[in-house]
Amino acid sequence: MKQTMSDASCEMLGDFFATFAHTTRMRIFCALQKQSKTVTEIAMEAGVSITNASQHLRLMRDRGAVIAEKRAQSVFYHIADPRYIQAAIMIREALHERLRHEAEQAAVRPSRRRLAAATQTA
Repeated sequence: MKQTMSDASCEMLGDFFATFAHTTRMRIFCALQKQSKTVTEIAMEAGVSITNASQHLRLMRDRGAVIAEKRAQSVFYHIADPRYIQAAIMIREALHERLRHEAEQAAVRPSRRRLAAATQTA
């Protein structure tokens, strides 16, 4: 049986995906895939300033995508739910598959044109 989503679920998902619609936030997400990190570590890995990383992390925390935990004098951030990482991997795989398919189709199209041209001249 095919599952459908309610309007409320669609709105919630839209808000969730909007959180990751910014490249810097996706870089932060990727930086946190394997382990918790400080804002300094995240900024370095994401290639942004500490201030910029902090601003994005605040938004991500407010939207429930990441969790901040204070340990001694440092604050460590981690992905709020490991299923978010699993979902991102599934989406990435689907996108890569689509790109491979498009590349294969693009490679086949010229061959079909050459075949058609050769058939017409024969």
